[in-house]
Parts: sequence; C-alpha cells; structure tokens
Amino acid sequence: MKPSGTKTLLALLGVLLVAAGLRIWALDYGLPHPLSRPDEERIVGRAQTIFASGDWHPGSFYYPSLVFYVDTAVLYGYYAVKKTMGDYDRPFDLLFDIAVTRPGLHYLLGRWVGAVSGILTVLVVYGLGRSAYGRAVGLLAAALLATCHLHVRESHFATVDIVMTLFITVSLLFAVRATSKPSIGNYLLAGLFAGLAVSTKYNAGLVVLGLVAASFYALPSLDKKRVAVRLFSAGLIAFLAFAATSPYVLLHYQGFLANMDRLGSFLYGGQGERALWDHLRTTFPAGLGWPLFLVSTAGVARAFWHRRPADWVLLAFLIPCFILISDVRVTFPRYVLPLVPVLVVLAADTAVSVVDRFAAGKRWAWVLALVLLASPGVTRSIRYDRVASLEDTRLLAAEWIGENVAPQTTILLCKGYGAPHVNEDRRRPPAFVVEEVDCSSEIDDRASGGLYLVTHEHEQLTGFSSLDERWRDWLKENASLQISFDPYRHDSEVTPVFYPADAFYIPFDGYAGVERGGPLIGIWKIGEH
Repeated sequence: MKPSGTKTLLALLGVLLVAAGLRIWALDYGLPHPLSRPDEERIVGRAQTIFASGDWHPGSFYYPSLVFYVDTAVLYGYYAVKKTMGDYDRPFDLLFDIAVTRPGLHYLLGRWVGAVSGILTVLVVYGLGRSAYGRAVGLLAAALLATCHLHVRESHFATVDIVMTLFITVSLLFAVRATSKPSIGNYLLAGLFAGLAVSTKYNAGLVVLGLVAASFYALPSLDKKRVAVRLFSAGLIAFLAFAATSPYVLLHYQGFLANMDRLGSFLYGGQGERALWDHLRTTFPAGLGWPLFLVSTAGVARAFWHRRPADWVLLAFLIPCFILISDVRVTFPRYVLPLVPVLVVLAADTAVSVVDRFAAGKRWAWVLALVLLASPGVTRSIRYDRVASLEDTRLLAAEWIGENVAPQTTILLCKGYGAPHVNEDRRRPPAFVVEEVDCSSEIDDRASGGLYLVTHEHEQLTGFSSLDERWRDWLKENASLQISFDPYRHDSEVTPVFYPADAFYIPFDGYAGVERGGPLIGIWKIGEH
C-alpha cells in the first residue's frame, strides 16, 4: 500500500514532530558546566570570542570555520531580538549575560543549531529516499532517522558533526537527482552543499564522489565535454563555498597543515586497535539498533547487487567514508554520523522491497516493518533523554559546595573533565579559593593546606577521571568524606557502555546502569578523620 500525497504529508509532519521531541528534550544537559560535552567549548567559545572582538579568525584549524560563524550569527540574531525587546542596549549586555547572569547561554544557543540541523536532516532524508527509490522509501527512511539513537544523541550538542551530516545529505540528494536530470542546477547545488560540508569538517569532501558517480549516468544524454563542464562548475562552486566560509584556512594554510599533522598523529598514530571493531561491536548495533543495522547492511549488499544509478551515488560516498573512519586508532561514535542517512535510506529501500514482495497492500506489514526497525532507536533515545534531563553529578556537587562550605574556604579540585565547576554564581565575587591538583599522580604538597578536596573517578573513563591509590590511602588517613555523588545504579546488573577516548559522562548504551550523567564525585574535608 503506497501512501497518498496527503497521507504522506501528515505522516512526514508526524515524523518531524517525533524528531523534534527527541532532540529538544534534555537539550540543556550539564549546563552551565562548560565541559559537559567535549568539543563544545571549542565551538561556542570561539563564537563568543568572534562576537566580542569582531575578529573572525577561527583561532585554530582543527575544524573549518563554518560552524563557528553559524554560531556567531546565532549570537548576533539573539542579541538583535533581545535588543528589539528592550532587554539589551549594546553587545556588552549579551556578553555580561553569558558571563554572569546566565552562564551557559551561548552553549544552549549553539545546541539549538545542532538540534535544528538534526531535524532538518530528517526532512532531507525523506527527499533523498524519495528521489532515489520512491515516496514510501523516503517516508520510512525519515522515520528511521528521526528515531535513530546515534543521530538523536549527537543532535543535542553544539558540535560540528550533525551540521556536516546535514550538508552531506543535501549534496547527495542533488547528486541522486542529477542521475535522471543532469541539469546544471543539480550539479551546482550538489557542489554548493559539498563545499559547505567541507567547511564544516574536512573529511566531508568525500561527498563529491557521489556527484562523480552520478556523472556517468549523464553521458547517454550529454556529451563528455558538457558533463566535464558541469563537474568543473560543481567543483568550482564547492571551492568558492568553502573559501567564503573558511577563508583563513586558505590565507594561513601553513597553520592549517601544522594542525592537520598533529590531528593525524592523534587519530592514526596510536597503537590501539582500529576503530572499525568498536564500530562493528558497539556503535552500529547500539547506535542504530540491531534490526536496523542488519537491514542496512543487507541494503548495502543489495545496492551492490542491483547497481541502480542512486545505488552508485550513495555507495560512492558510503564506502570510502566508512574506510576512512574505520582506520583511526581512537574511537568516537559521532564519526560514523555521515554514514547514517545513507544507511537508513538503503535499509528503508530493502524493507519496502520485502513488504512489496511478500505483503503488498497489507497495512500491518508496514506497521511491523516500522516497529521492528525503529523501536530500538526510540527506546534508547528516550532512555538517553531521561538520563540527560537529570542534573549531572558535577552540578550537584557544585550546588552542595555553594550551600555547605563557608565562603573563602580553600578548595582543592582534582583536574580533569570530571571536576565540578565551583564558583558558578558570578554575580558576586568568587566565593571560594580554588586550586587544581593532579590526583592521578603522587600527593600534592598543597593538600595539607586545603580544607576541602574534591575528587572525581570513573570506572571506564579513567583517562579523564581517576584517583591514584596514593591519594586514596592518604585520604583515608587525613580526611573524612563529607558527601559523594554517584551516577551509577548499583541495584542494576546492566553495565553501561562508554567510549574510553570520549570524555562524555553519559553512556552510549546500558542506560539502566546509571541514574544520571557525570563521574563519581567525593567531597573530602582535610584534617578530619
């Protein structure tokens, strides 16, 4: 049973509402803690600096500039609205709001960029699936992306990957359209969004391979010269889009090369196993759900078998990108995000073909396919949102210190992502004297002079939160534990799954094993035992 136009529109609106609900819920997780999600501080911090200084230099070249500029534009837009409402008189008022009265505001605005980009990608995936394989495939693919746990999770944050995935998907949409209508418009739009994708994250450049694959299907209707002109035009518009939105990469290319050399050493120079195995064991099964992962894998095989024009466009991007991200020695689940729209489209095409073959015209078959493929993603996404909607242990610890420790007390804070952000209330002078110490090494001499020590530990993220045994023994003899904030649910037999290289304190899977995000935090009073 094929959906009619009206039914399709209503169903698509429903899908977008589900996508929005899952992505907006718990959007403020961890705020105003500035390190609740690694890499956010790099993006929103630079946007704030650009807004404050007017200097549009990105500061470094580990990322291109486009997302910095988008977030800066959002700050300008927010400022303009608040000025119109009479809340602000000058740009300093927004900066004061961010620094003093509403810390974390710029993070939240940046997260809205991620959430909206994620929702828009669901809409674009509908267009991609419809252009490639028909309306039913487009609708099912949109529903699968709307509920995909990996995509929902990463859409909550002010990082670059979700925005990049949006631009990649739009570029693939026009590349697929170019297989049946090789107009200059489709080529230029595919090139434009490819350039914007690269200006979001460099490895998105692989998306141009989709347009190259599409060009082979233009040859029967266009001569080689005209196809070459279209490809050149697309490449030129891609370059211009990149140059316009990341100009300093070209103006200071030596700094760019130096940053890329360091980044390459970090990603590929380690001795650990390839990320491929982590992705196959965990990222894809948990991020997509086993049913969707298996059906999308079958969809890739099916695309190789049928070799339709759209198949080649999608595979031309999917396979090289998969190889690129699989060879790194440091695993981050968000690295597979560019593959997800393609995988859900191929999965939807496979599911629709099965329904059409064995249960054509049966409404229950469509419902069954949707429930089977989407329910794991819905379940994990809701579990993630529930955990993320609760206060992080770092926030709870900071609140306890503010309420129970006398002002101007010296507080020693173990370094790391897991440390709470003390002195959070910036409307008055700092309440405490805070000094950082390294709790993963030998005892710091300053420990005897501090009245309080704040520790943070984590069973899996030991590179970011740990306590050396020497510190543990010293605390037993020289301090008393005032209170601890434990994120785990010790009545559960479920082991939460974290990525050891990613300092993000909400698990990727196994949500039943945690109550909230954050590390195990202990607040100790020194000199009492």
